[in-house]
Amino acid sequence: MEPQSFDKSVALFGDSKLVNDSSSIQLTDSVNRTEGRVFYKKPINLFQGKERNSVIFSTYFSFSMPNEIGDVLAFVMVPSTLDLSLFGKKDYSSSALGFLLEYAKNETVVAFEFDISKRGNRARVLIGRPESAKIRNLSFVGDLMMDDGGILSCMIDYEASSKRMRVRFRKRGSIKMFDPFFSFSVDLEKLWKGGEVMVGLSSANGNSSKPHFLHSWSFEIWHLDPIWVQPAPLGPNEGLKPDVSTEMEEGRENSECIWRMLGALVLAAVCGAVGAMSAMYLWTICSVRRSMAVVPEECAVSIVVVAVKDGKK
Repeated sequence: MEPQSFDKSVALFGDSKLVNDSSSIQLTDSVNRTEGRVFYKKPINLFQGKERNSVIFSTYFSFSMPNEIGDVLAFVMVPSTLDLSLFGKKDYSSSALGFLLEYAKNETVVAFEFDISKRGNRARVLIGRPESAKIRNLSFVGDLMMDDGGILSCMIDYEASSKRMRVRFRKRGSIKMFDPFFSFSVDLEKLWKGGEVMVGLSSANGNSSKPHFLHSWSFEIWHLDPIWVQPAPLGPNEGLKPDVSTEMEEGRENSECIWRMLGALVLAAVCGAVGAMSAMYLWTICSVRRSMAVVPEECAVSIVVVAVKDGKK
């Protein structure tokens, strides 16, 4: 099987470049203070149709980067009207969001960056116009430290109904995605008034001289049926790079799993009630039988009264 290729679906900026027969992207160079970005070429319309609150999207990517202070990776959403050439400019900062603060001050953006190092896991969230928006600093717990060359997976999902974005991680070799490490509220429909957006990843290595790599990336939009509340595609999958594992399937099944869990809880409650009633009925029968126990005739007790008078019977 030939490795999947990035070259037809994404645009590369800064120090990023295709490696390994276009099956991976090297985001930063092997020297310090390098920056690389990759954006999906096709603009995305998140809110199609009338049921805007039923829209969800999920993006999944796997990457590897050192566990050193200053190594950061960011997920970025910007309006499609933004000049893409800005993504190629360097700001020489230690942040993967620095180019937005420098060259997209008046644009409405949604972005967050995270770093994983010995000092802990940290995230910075930027919502609104970089010129005036306040960056929120978050910290999250969990053993996400990777060995050199280790691969970490990240899944980001957003539900328009709850207006909440969740970020989860998974270490290579783990069976399932971890619980959300951090989440934040954001009304994407209100921010962009239903317009098209561009999605991308930005990376910076600060004082580190080790490169960052992007191994896979996919982006999908789903529509929750208001009757059955099951995810159904709005159209052809907005795939950036097909992923051979089942991570995205797990993401799509999240809503279904919730309803299965609720059904299982209801069924368990009914079964528990029936079981309790049956136990009480059997206990009552056994109790009645014990109180009305009849001694078999052959085992009947004979009572003999012996009278003693003057020492003689």
